[in-house]
This record gives sequence, structure tokens and C-alpha cells, in this order.
Amino acid sequence: MNRLNHFWLALLAVVLVAAGRPAKARAQAAAADTAVLSDQVIDAGRTIFHGPGTCHACHGDDLQGGPMAPSLRGPKWRHIDGSFGQILHRIREGRDGTLMVALPGDINGPQALQVATYVWAVSQGKAKP
Repeated sequence: MNRLNHFWLALLAVVLVAAGRPAKARAQAAAADTAVLSDQVIDAGRTIFHGPGTCHACHGDDLQGGPMAPSLRGPKWRHIDGSFGQILHRIREGRDGTLMVALPGDINGPQALQVATYVWAVSQGKAKP
């Protein structure tokens, strides 16, 4: 099994375990997910964000936001706390009453994880847009 497959298995296990925990434990588990960041996963998320996920159309090429969607940069977020888990949840579930749909561009589960990793890394100053 290659390194990327190990990453996805580990990340999926942490997310699944965290889903059944109280909010504080989920937040800690979500933070732990980011310990397995890699340039390869961030680059894959960047490619999806700017391509098939169509995220850049609303959030901007530099994740700066605009009239249709909020900025995804920095520690302050409009509707969520900016944790990896919340970012992933928003990508998977969307937000009612907004243009944010679940799995935009019909991306799949692994692609959602990659986009969440990319967005989280940029928002934390760990990657460039």
C-alpha cells in the first residue's frame, strides 16, 4: 500500500472515530487529522478546488472570498470555527440557503478530504493558495 493510501485510511479512521465523540473530542481529533499533511495531498486539493470542485468560482482564486462566498483564509470564519473537521463537514454537507452545495462539482469523498486539507492548510498559513 502506498503512502497516500495510508494517509487516507488513517484520516478516514480518525474522522469516523471522531464523529461519535462529544464536540471537544471531535475538535481535538479534527486537529490531529492535520498532522498527516503532505504536499501531495495539498496539491491534489488545490487542483480540485481550482478545477472540478468549482470552489474558486465563488471563493476566489486566492480563497479571498467575494460577493457570492466568504473568504477561506485566516483564522476567522463566517459560519464555522475553521477547524479541519468543520471545513470537511461543510464541503460534504453544504449550507442551506447559500450557494454552497454538498460535494460541489460532484466531487467524491476522497476529493472532499483533499479539498478540506488544502483549504485548512491555506487558512492556517501552511500552504499557498
